[in-house]
Amino acid sequence: MRTRTLQTDRSRGLRFTTCCAVFALCLTGCGDRVAAPDNPPLQVKAPAKVTPAASLRPPGVIPHFVTIGPESGFRFERYDDISPRRRITEVNGGGVAIIDYDLDGFEDVYMTNGSKLPLNEAKFTTPGALFRNRGEMRFQEVSGASGLVQHGFDHGCAVGDWDGDGFADLYLTAFGNNSFWRNHGDGTFTEVSVAMGVTVPEWSSSAAFADMNQDGWTDLYVVNYLAESDTAPTLCPNAASPSGYVGCSPAIFDGVTDRVFLSTGTWQATDATTESGLAQHSGKGLGVVIVDLDNDLKPEIYVANDGQENYLFAIEPSMREDAVGADIRLHECAMQNNIALNETGYAQASMGVASADYDRNGTEDLFLTHFFGDTNTLYKNPGQMLFEDVTRSSGLGPPSRGHLGFGTAFLDADNDGWLDLVIANGHVDDREWMGSQPWKMTPQFYRNEMDGAFSDISSFCGDYFLRAWLGRGLAVADLNRDGRCDFVVSHQADHSVILSNQTRTSNSSIEIRLIGTTSNRDGTGTSVTVQSVTPTLRRTLIGGGSFQSASSQQLQIGIGELQRVDLEITWPSGIVEVIAGITPGFWTIVEGRATAVQNPQSL
Repeated sequence: MRTRTLQTDRSRGLRFTTCCAVFALCLTGCGDRVAAPDNPPLQVKAPAKVTPAASLRPPGVIPHFVTIGPESGFRFERYDDISPRRRITEVNGGGVAIIDYDLDGFEDVYMTNGSKLPLNEAKFTTPGALFRNRGEMRFQEVSGASGLVQHGFDHGCAVGDWDGDGFADLYLTAFGNNSFWRNHGDGTFTEVSVAMGVTVPEWSSSAAFADMNQDGWTDLYVVNYLAESDTAPTLCPNAASPSGYVGCSPAIFDGVTDRVFLSTGTWQATDATTESGLAQHSGKGLGVVIVDLDNDLKPEIYVANDGQENYLFAIEPSMREDAVGADIRLHECAMQNNIALNETGYAQASMGVASADYDRNGTEDLFLTHFFGDTNTLYKNPGQMLFEDVTRSSGLGPPSRGHLGFGTAFLDADNDGWLDLVIANGHVDDREWMGSQPWKMTPQFYRNEMDGAFSDISSFCGDYFLRAWLGRGLAVADLNRDGRCDFVVSHQADHSVILSNQTRTSNSSIEIRLIGTTSNRDGTGTSVTVQSVTPTLRRTLIGGGSFQSASSQQLQIGIGELQRVDLEITWPSGIVEVIAGITPGFWTIVEGRATAVQNPQSL
């Protein structure tokens, strides 16, 4: 049997690659998304779900996830006011935020919710929900007690410590005004967006916190989607549809400029959208990640746009004569860095985005989820941000054609040091009447085969992956503090779920909470490298990622069967520290102290 270790010269064994039929899109009507002309999809119907035979089980460790039921106290079903008219506002669904709001060491979960449309405060009866993690996968709904009662048609969420007091705050995006929830540190929140000037009336999707101007304070990037009305929605009639309508294509809507807000170190924000040059770029954004892609200690902003080229913004100091030190200038450079379009020159329908060093070459790579009939896309970063589309050679192409992806994340499910991929899938429109497209779809899990390729082993990873869902937001965290990554998925038209990682493995992990002093308090942008291990084993704390969701702000590093490692910590400030003798478990590292404090395995 193949073993998966951190050693350089190891036997890789046989790699199992699940074969998947190549699906395609053959659509009529105004809901179409057009496939690349030089990459025409085949016209075949998606096969029925088949329970895998035990004899087909691939060799090696198979990650296993178990759905945590309502007996845990986690009960949530999002309301999206889905109607026969198939308004495009019904499509995006909601996100997931992982936030240890009370600093008890257990990661809590927040779920955004929708409302009736058109927006009417008298009909705001479906608030979001904050679930306090009581340990051992037990949860308590505490929205009312915390004061975090969200009303409106909300979608996404971002988690960050805006004022540097040690307690994570929460920003929520919406169709309608966004909201900013200040964490007071006593278990309660207050909504402060109006006073801060960060309400953003445009239709927003994802958001991300990061220190974009490197002044030590956490800033905010807000992704906006389309220009649309809730009182006079755009509709696309189709006489062949049972309801008389199909979902409209985003191509017929105007895009909207994103927004960037810089922190002043107080509960105020500076809207730098115009001064930074961002206002010149009107996109149709759905996902965002803020991460240092060229290892120069300065973050870049990557935005996943729906049906048009994606954006990559390099952040530069402002050159205005009257500029203060905190101002920034955003230079769009996705095309020259080969991540605006896929390798065929096609602008894809980008939804979710994940960033990590999946091939362990020391640089951050990018993965995007896309529309049914098209492939998801993996961009490899060989260095200097000159990306390569390696979708085909990685094996991630064909298995994704029969799915429509949203939330996605890299995670090391078996702690072998190699990052795997999980994807939440689901169509934007019920077109089963057309006979060729599923509506609900099975999620997918891809195992990293350590040679640049992935295998779709979804059907062996637990019952959750055998059932079809309308997956949207997805976030990763070790919710029960057992050293293994779990994840949470927000669904439409069904209950949302927590997936507990119960993979059997002798591998261990270290989990690190970073506290910046010169750098931003969250430590966003910090990279941690395990020394004396080849190939390079490095993890970076990114801003944003996935789709409308926020994963844990703790770094998880699988170290295989190693029992003691030395870590090199590179902070955004440029401070580099080496900390020796780190053993499996939970650690807190404070910038500038060159030491780590071990936290209890369970609190």
